[in-house]
Amino acid sequence: MNDEARSPFLELLRQIDAGVTIYEPFARTPEKLREFQDTVARLDEMKRLGLVRQLFTQTRTSFGEEQIVMVMVVGGLTQEGRRLL
Repeated sequence: MNDEARSPFLELLRQIDAGVTIYEPFARTPEKLREFQDTVARLDEMKRLGLVRQLFTQTRTSFGEEQIVMVMVVGGLTQEGRRLL
């Protein structure tokens, strides 16, 4: 598999296309919450680019920082998002 096929961005598109709608960190530790913010940023970019229909987020203050702890993708991929797959 080439690097593009393994890209986290394309992997998220594939997951959404397969029906995954909720994204949360694996654990609520400071490290895992920070790592999860990368996923949040990718999902935000997908929304900005018109690849997914809608995002709802849940934010909490954890360890003194306000962070997104859950993202729900509503409506799945747009036609443009499907085209990229």
